[in-house]
Amino acid sequence: MKLDSVGEIVASRKLTLVRENEPKESIEVLMGKPQQTPGHDDYYCPYQIKGMGRNKVMAIHGIDSFQAMQLALNTIGVELAVINRDSGGKLFWEGDERGNLGFPAPDWSKD
Repeated sequence: MKLDSVGEIVASRKLTLVRENEPKESIEVLMGKPQQTPGHDDYYCPYQIKGMGRNKVMAIHGIDSFQAMQLALNTIGVELAVINRDSGGKLFWEGDERGNLGFPAPDWSKD
């Protein structure tokens, strides 16, 4: 399923990527309203992470709208953890200056 936009935005969060000796960069996370998948019984939840050259709209599917939203939140958490790991910087949210972004985060310490 290819989406051009997240549609009706139900949640958004602004993050800041801080890297040493570089200007701060804004990252925005958008979550769209879960919708029933056309022609199917399941639902999808669109989301978008904007910034760092990223703008692609993604969708996560679930059995119902709650599961689609939960899976989208988890996926966003993983994607932000990857940005943190690979960007050479650290993402911050105004709600927690220690670096907790408020999304489920993978525990890679077990690997």
